[in-house]
Amino acid sequence: MANKSVSCINSAIKFLRLLMSKNSNSHSDFATEISNEISVPETLKKKQKVSVINNTLPKSKRSQGHVEVILSMTLFVGFLIFMFIFLNPTFRTKQELPIKDVQDKIIENISSRIGKLSVIVNKTDEADKDCYSLKNFSKDVNDKYDNNFIEIHDSGNSRRYTIYYGEMNLFDTNLIGKISCINTEKPKNEWNFSLGNYVEENMIVHQKIKELRDEYENNYNDLKESLNIGDFSFKVKNLDGDFIAELGVDKKIPENINVASKDIPIRVINSQGDIKEFILNIKTWR
Repeated sequence: MANKSVSCINSAIKFLRLLMSKNSNSHSDFATEISNEISVPETLKKKQKVSVINNTLPKSKRSQGHVEVILSMTLFVGFLIFMFIFLNPTFRTKQELPIKDVQDKIIENISSRIGKLSVIVNKTDEADKDCYSLKNFSKDVNDKYDNNFIEIHDSGNSRRYTIYYGEMNLFDTNLIGKISCINTEKPKNEWNFSLGNYVEENMIVHQKIKELRDEYENNYNDLKESLNIGDFSFKVKNLDGDFIAELGVDKKIPENINVASKDIPIRVINSQGDIKEFILNIKTWR
């Protein structure tokens, strides 16, 4: 029985060495080399000789020998399965690729802090039209964004205006700081309006996606280093599944490698203050 155990151990060592040296071989080649490397123990090959010897042993000894052989082979096969599944690099799945880390860093890169303020005016009749003023609005917000806001007049409710605040270069310079109803004939001291709650949130910005695309195409390696991620690509598509060329890159991915891909629903604000829904597709590989 000592010889059987030694034979099983030697076979396991041969298998482990072969497994650790094969990173990219096909499964069929891998299986062939396993069969060539790992030989059946000599005690199993010489079945007739073992049978003759066993016949000379007491029945209890022969039974004990069978149990030990079964246990040895069970442990050996279990060990092989464990090594084959958990240590063979060819069995690593796409889920092991850091797609979540890549997703978080890309979204952080294309997002910005956006403030939102709702304004309701009382009257919209041309003869007695109300407007609004942001002069006495929050000093902290005014100091933070200066005059860098744009106004969106609600087409479905003429009394409502939405003000978006953001950092420089996010909005159309022709729209920044302008209030559309400012030229009303009604004196400012008679304007009747109310300011709603002010909120801030991180939003994905159209301009920042374009900047990421430009950086990707011009300085890919530097971009990867600054984001601290591996190889990746990204595309933006509308809800109909059509890709938007200016908001993505078309990079050829090498063959025979693991690729992880993920679609993420996003809301994007553009330079005119319009918010649209898209799908962001991110791929990473190694």
